[in-house]
Amino acid sequence: MSPRDRCPLDLDHDTSRDDEQRDRRVRHAVATALTDKQREAVELHFFEGLSQSEIARRLGVSQQVIDKRLHGATRDGRRIGGALAKLRTELACLR
Repeated sequence: MSPRDRCPLDLDHDTSRDDEQRDRRVRHAVATALTDKQREAVELHFFEGLSQSEIARRLGVSQQVIDKRLHGATRDGRRIGGALAKLRTELACLR
């Protein structure tokens, strides 16, 4: 089953109810599709508006660590991991 098949939303029209459903879907995806460390970085970056360097300072890790948690790492020419790739897959139905 593709992510689009799992999506219960019909976003052909833009209403406040659709916005609320989309927000719930995004928060659910963040809560269930990511590791704890990825979730923490995503919430601080997107929901609290912190930069990667601010997140790194707050968590006591390097900015490179935060970048990898959000965007993944390249290994053998492939992108591995990364919260944003997981969320893109999980939320494909919102496009």
